[in-house]
Amino acid sequence: MHELSIMQSIFEIVMENAAKHRLKKVEKVHVVVGELSGVEPEALKFAFSFFARDSVAQDAEFSITTVGVSGRCRACGEKLAGITNLRCKCEVKPDYEMLTGKELYVDTITGESELEEEKSV
Repeated sequence: MHELSIMQSIFEIVMENAAKHRLKKVEKVHVVVGELSGVEPEALKFAFSFFARDSVAQDAEFSITTVGVSGRCRACGEKLAGITNLRCKCEVKPDYEMLTGKELYVDTITGESELEEEKSV
């Protein structure tokens, strides 16, 4: 299950940003995962709950947006969507460029800052 090692990297990003922005609580983590990234979203969610235990992200909501596969024919420029629809209308040998589908990144981290509490005092 390589999702554990992927989540370890994601969680390092979350913790680094929590420290950098002085978050006392991480409330939400949102990641983007492409259909061809090789990542199973449900396994990633499970891994997040494991890593978040006893941390500032313990009760954080973990959400995932899945990005579908899309590409473009380099010869004619036609955009194609889906993994099974990789045939354009031009008559030259197909030469496709992948546009989306391999994404894997942390999109947003939302939390409660220590600084906000200090300002309200």
